[in-house]
Amino acid sequence: MLGLAVVLFAVFAATTGYVVAGDTTTDIDRPVHDWVLTWRDEPLTTAATAVTHLGGSVAMWTLALVACAFLLKRGAHADLLLVAGVGAASAIVVPVSKQLIGRHRPPVADRLVEVNNASFPSGHSVGSTAIVGVLAALFCLRTAHRVAAAIVAVLATAFVVLVGLSRIYLGVHWPTDVFAGWILGGLLIAVGVLIRTRAGDTDSPSNRPRSAAASGTVTTATGGTRP
Repeated sequence: MLGLAVVLFAVFAATTGYVVAGDTTTDIDRPVHDWVLTWRDEPLTTAATAVTHLGGSVAMWTLALVACAFLLKRGAHADLLLVAGVGAASAIVVPVSKQLIGRHRPPVADRLVEVNNASFPSGHSVGSTAIVGVLAALFCLRTAHRVAAAIVAVLATAFVVLVGLSRIYLGVHWPTDVFAGWILGGLLIAVGVLIRTRAGDTDSPSNRPRSAAASGTVTTATGGTRP
């Protein structure tokens, strides 16, 4: 998991540098953006609008809160902290990144929904990846059914991809905004799971000090010890 986190961080950093340099708009973003505009038609527009709302902050925070309530009821406090931590991290990192990078969105004339903040990275992509992804990861780690785990992983991935694509279709994000959002969301999950795993290893019985009885010594009535 550490290796995955390092790779995701490197990809996000490289993408950010490419965007800040201004190369992506001409090389990648503008051609893809213009091509996507030629696909606009009903019922695609209605579907894209519905999907983008499902991946929005209100829907994702609602999902996260319901999941946390469920985990709290089951006494899964470590998993609850993982979900809450990843969600909170995404809520902090996205606006900070937008403010620091300050990338302009596609032209207003091309937008089908109203937005008023910076473009990079896509908040919908980060949020949906982080929340849906961490819940899918928890399910896959906890279930013993490989088929069920595979189905959940595929459905979660498909949802996250569709949310990102809807942002490009609706003309409110450049493709690299969405790509960076996916990568950043995945990075938050990887870091969260890594911390959760390390904390679990630290608290495991094998890492706790052994008792006197377990170490093979017993205290006698006179205060001495014997094997």
